[in-house]
Parts: sequence; structure tokens; C-alpha cells
Amino acid sequence: MGAIVAGMYASGMSPEEMEQAFTQLDWWDVLKDQSPHQYLVYRRKEDDKRYMGTELGFNNWSFQYRPGMAYGQKLNNVLETFTLNSTGIIDFDDLNIPYRAVATDLRKGESVVLENGDLALAMRASMAVPGVFTPVRIGDRIFVDGGIFNNMPVDVVKSMGADIIIAVDVGASGARKSAQSNYQSLPEVIGRTYTIMQRPGQEKQLEQADLVIQPDLEDFSSSHFHRSAEIIPAGRIAAEQKKEQLKALGVSQTEYTDYLSRQRTQHEKNITVNEIRIEGNSTVSDDLIQYRIQAQKGPLDLETVNHDLRRIYGMGNFQTVTYELERENGGYALIYKAHEKYWGPAFLHFGMKFELASDTSMLWSFLLNYTQSDLNQLGGELKFDFEGGGQRRGIAVEWYQPFTHSGRFFITPELIALDEDIDLYQKNDVYAEVEQQRVFGNLDAGISAFEFGEIRVGFRGGHVWDQGRSGIVSLGKMNDWVVGLTTRIVLDQLDDNYFPNKGYRLSLDGCFTDTKIGSEHTFDRIEAKAMAPLTFGRHTLTPALSGGSSFGTDLPLYSTFFLGGLDSFAGYAPYQLFGNYYGLLNLGYRYRLGRLPPTFGNGIFALARFDVGNVWIDKDDVDIKDLEYGALIGIGADTMIGRVVLSIGQAAELNSPRFYMTIGNEF
Repeated sequence: MGAIVAGMYASGMSPEEMEQAFTQLDWWDVLKDQSPHQYLVYRRKEDDKRYMGTELGFNNWSFQYRPGMAYGQKLNNVLETFTLNSTGIIDFDDLNIPYRAVATDLRKGESVVLENGDLALAMRASMAVPGVFTPVRIGDRIFVDGGIFNNMPVDVVKSMGADIIIAVDVGASGARKSAQSNYQSLPEVIGRTYTIMQRPGQEKQLEQADLVIQPDLEDFSSSHFHRSAEIIPAGRIAAEQKKEQLKALGVSQTEYTDYLSRQRTQHEKNITVNEIRIEGNSTVSDDLIQYRIQAQKGPLDLETVNHDLRRIYGMGNFQTVTYELERENGGYALIYKAHEKYWGPAFLHFGMKFELASDTSMLWSFLLNYTQSDLNQLGGELKFDFEGGGQRRGIAVEWYQPFTHSGRFFITPELIALDEDIDLYQKNDVYAEVEQQRVFGNLDAGISAFEFGEIRVGFRGGHVWDQGRSGIVSLGKMNDWVVGLTTRIVLDQLDDNYFPNKGYRLSLDGCFTDTKIGSEHTFDRIEAKAMAPLTFGRHTLTPALSGGSSFGTDLPLYSTFFLGGLDSFAGYAPYQLFGNYYGLLNLGYRYRLGRLPPTFGNGIFALARFDVGNVWIDKDDVDIKDLEYGALIGIGADTMIGRVVLSIGQAAELNSPRFYMTIGNEF
């Protein structure tokens, strides 16, 4: 963090501006690499819902692991914004005051003093803590945190010609605290180990300083960026305690005024962009990236640039996407640097879900996904899904192929084979268990609205086998061919899949089969869903409306509408209500109790929801007087492995409440 504070100051920010920047920044968001959900292209939004946060490379029959929990994507761009006043300055001696950053060369295993280049990149390299942030590549060198070798670089400042050196030692109180610990946890042991390794070197460096200030930061750790508003006053108190020593080092008012004038110098305020370039990409074509860029030549619009960065990063192909401004031809070149994930282009993803409702069997599944991206210059993608579990097993293969350089238009052939167990209910009792096997082939053509959603129309053909395995009622076997047309329209601008705060999501799905084209049954099926959350501080309302119709046709079991379960109708078990028609209104409320560390998730919430709706077999049965009611309360967390929810629901028509526990993803 020292390199960041020093870099901001050297680029011309005042202490007041720096304090405002640190305290107003949403550090939870900055330290999470992922673009805001609404900026992800729609396919990546679907992936975000299906997979846990872990992504492995799988190339040439070997695994590749990413070298840190966070790539620093958002942090990179925040630092570029903080140091905008230094744009075009390459030699750090030419900044408002001379600056150096200390980093560690990972290949050579030596401390390196960075004295030129891109200021924001040097700041980022100096704080690339191994295992937390990924290393930073500058030229052919790879850098990590400079604190590995020199966490108190007094000698570096002395070599720059400083007459007086005032050192701020933020690790002293933490070192004293760690020495008194009982070391009953792994973090305590690791933390103390690093302290033992680094503290002697720090103290040796401090001996060369003229004055040492040691804030009391015993209650804070190096990861507490979000507590800047509490940490800064501790530094001020420590400085005031050294008031007399600091006064002795003072200069005249005239000298100080001259110094401030130099330190606060504002360089070019109006930056004119003469050229826009893309660099760093090798497999993803410039054309695909270019269609995500909205910046124009002329005066620099930083808001548009940041918008472009989020859209490009939301493609899901890149480890980092940054920008640089290079002085040339009387103006500046705006350069988007898109560095692809070097553990790609083949990836493994994992998903899991456990859903347990009292008085029902546990529904559990694991998902293994293999994705081969960037098959060609148009951005083709191949996916293999392998799902196993107690309720559903299956394999799916999909080839997604854009056929324009923009990626706007695409075709998608897909093959799906599923084996699923379904409990059928009569009121609160299971009267039959059905094993359903489905093999389908789909061929879709569509229009991508990028991060907004997509439109698809397609052809579906396949076979379904249903067989009753047990229950009160004996069900016969069903052996059906299914041939028909499908359609799907989705608009998704929610900011999160599971616990959204703002935005909207609208979807319309249709399936239309006919015996005239080879299907065993003729039926029409359309389902529509809508959600638009509203947030006020810690309070969020999540109204959602959905409904489905068969338009007077009878839906076979494999296409029936089902209600019940945590996400559907409180108090009922999954699949408990089914029919040819349904309508459902969910009125949800969520209160944010707290936040998890950025690398482990997002928030912890208190939940409540009221549900009203029903299913009907015949069109003539649909009646507002025949509505069912349910409600639930619970607690949930948005974690790196998906959502975790514990709740209790009660349906008005049932005698006893039902407990729900859900962990994981949705697929």
C-alpha cells in the first residue's frame, strides 16, 4: 500500500484528496476481479450462475492454475484513474516529486527499484502479494510484492538524495501483537512466520531514518483496505505524538509554499485522443474487442473508457484489461491492453448444488465443465458438461459459433442426454416416483445483444422415456418422439444472479411441437418471467412475476410446469405442484447483515418472501379464487462457491412448515 500512497502523492494529489479517494472507494468491489454482472456478455452470465469461482486451465493434457486469488483487474484501472495527472510521464524523476517503487523479480529472485514506465503499473507491481494478487508482467520480467525483500525501503530513499527521512512503520503494532498469540489457527502461524522473516530487515532499515512514526494498528491487518476511514485517523494520532520532533524538521513558510506549488502541479487537464489501439491479445481478434469499445477520438472521456474496460473484460477471455495513454503526434494514443488468460484457451469449471427440504429426499448434483474457447477468429466455443448426482445425471455438448466478426449473430448445435428422477405429489404425499430419460438435439440461430441478453429460434428433436419406479400409483411406460420449434428471448441487466440489488431480468421461452412433423404429441408451451429488484441502503425488495400456458394443449410430463422449492413456492417441495398452466408472484425482501471478504464472496443477508400463485390442469380451471399462499424466512450468503441459504417456509394449505437448505449453483 505504501507504493500506492506515494504514487498518488507524487502524481499531484493532496492528502485530503487521497483520504477522500480511499474512504469513498468500494473496496469490496475493487478487489473482486469480475466485471459487474450487468457488463458480462450473456453467455458469461449463464456461466457465473452455473460454476463456482474456481477456474483451471487444461491444455496439452495438463492442468494450469491461476497464480493468485485476484488478478487486480479493477485495482489496475483505479490506479490509472488516481494517477491520470501523470499521463505521458515515463521517467519517475519527472513527476511532481521524484518517486520509486520497490518490487521483487520473481525469476531472478532479487529486489528491483522501478524508476520509469507506467506509474500505475509500477504501483500495482509493488503490491502484488503472492497468492493474493497475480504477478505483474513488465516487459519480459515478472514482478511480485517488493516487501518480500525490502518492506521498508529507507535505503532507496536515501540513494535518491533525501536529506531527511521520515519513515512510517505500519507493522510495529502488528508484530508486537503476533508475538503474543497462541497460534491456534493457520493464518496466525503464517502471519507470524512472515513477521519473523521480515521484521529484522525492517528494523535495520528503520535505523537509517531520521524519524520513525509507528501508528497503533493492532486491530487491523494488511487486507483491511475497506477500513481506511478507521486506519487514517490512527496515522494522524501517531504523527501528532511526534509533533515536537516534526516541528524541528520544518522549513520556512516560503519554502513550503514553493514545495506545495510543485507537488500540486496539474499537467494537461484536457487530454486529446488522436488514436485508439488494441494491444496484448493474441487469440481473440481485434474485431471482437473493437465492437465493445465506445470511446472516440477527441477529448478523453474517462467514464466511457472505464465502461469499455468492463465490457471487454466481461467477454471472459482476459486476465486483465487495462488502458494506457501514450503521447504522440501532439496528442495521445489511447491503448487498450487486453492480456488473455495464459492458462487458456481450454478451461475446466466446477459446479455443485445441494438442496434439502424436510420430508423429501436430498437433491444433489455435481457439474464438471470443459470449455474450449477461441476456436477461430470469430470466437467459436465448444462446451462439454458432465453432471452426476442423486436426482439428475447427464451429458451435454454445445458448439457456439458466431458467424460475424462482431459476434452479433450465431448458431448453436447442441446434444443433451439426461436421466432424471421426479417425485409426483398428491397434496402432501408422494404418489409416484418417475425416472425420466431424455435425449435431445437442438439447432439454434440467434442474435446476441452482448451484455443485455440474446434472442434464439431453433429446431428440437429427440426422444423421451418415462417409467414409474415406485409409489402408491403404478405408472406405465412412456416412449415419445419429440420434434418441434423453440424460441427464447432474454434481457438480463441484474447486477447479481442470486442476490441482485438493481437492474431487471425478462425472459420468454417457447416450445411448439406437432405430430405432423414427427412428434408423438402436439403441444404449445410458453413461459414468461420478470424480476426487477429495488434497493434502499441495506434493504432490497425483489418482486418477481412468472407464468406459463399450454394454450389448450396437454403437456406431457417432460414439458409440464412445476412449482415448489426454495426458489419457486415456499412451503412446498420441489415438483410438488404441476400442471398445464401456472401463475406465480414472489414478493421478496432482503436485509444485508454484513459483507464477506472480497475473495470469499459478497454479503450475508436476512431473507423473507411471500408467494401467491397456483398451477392448473385445464384452462377453464384457472381462477384467481383458487390461489395458494406461502411464505418463508431465512438467512443467506453470497459465497465463492455459490449461494448458501437456510430457511423455513410455510404453505397455507399444508399442516406443517418445511425447512430448506441450499448450497451451490444453479444448472
